[in-house]
Amino acid sequence: MTKKSKIFAVIAAAASLAVAGCASRQPQPARYVDSGSPETVVSLEKVNVQDFAMAAEALVKDMLMEDAFAETGKKPVIALSRVMNDTSNNFDTALLTDKVQEMILKSRKATVSMSMSVDRKNDSVAEDVAALGETETVIPDMTLIGTISEITAREKSTRQVSYVFKMRLVGTRTRNIVWMGEKVITKQGQRDSVGW
Repeated sequence: MTKKSKIFAVIAAAASLAVAGCASRQPQPARYVDSGSPETVVSLEKVNVQDFAMAAEALVKDMLMEDAFAETGKKPVIALSRVMNDTSNNFDTALLTDKVQEMILKSRKATVSMSMSVDRKNDSVAEDVAALGETETVIPDMTLIGTISEITAREKSTRQVSYVFKMRLVGTRTRNIVWMGEKVITKQGQRDSVGW
């Protein structure tokens, strides 16, 4: 093989690699994925839908093991208070509280009251009934309060973010803390990726 043909072979090989590289970077068309599957996008910079689901599942499961939910007879009444977002992200904390409420109701171990909860303003039927004076306010036995905070760390080009989900169940009459729980979700990497 001559020197000239070797140069052409090297250029052709480089060109084919460049074309293959460009082809692999083509944008993927949008498609549906299960929100709990390993195909979901993992963002280092923000809380993802799967983070809310994992946190709610772990916290509610732990909370429902408490003695307050073990008694037979009258179910305790819980009101969902505010969850404070103490992260650098801007998101709707209802993504967590709605999931927590759903899991409590499905457990059938407690009743969720809207009379003093954060979401009571969204219940227009209850507001109409209250305006007619035909309702009595239910005083919940406990309120559920939460915070979401973040801790970041960096080592060379690797970034780590831990989102700390904390919840407390407080007796409305005694103001005693009935239960406390924490779920830490840590994500590490150099960039966002698919899979968790």
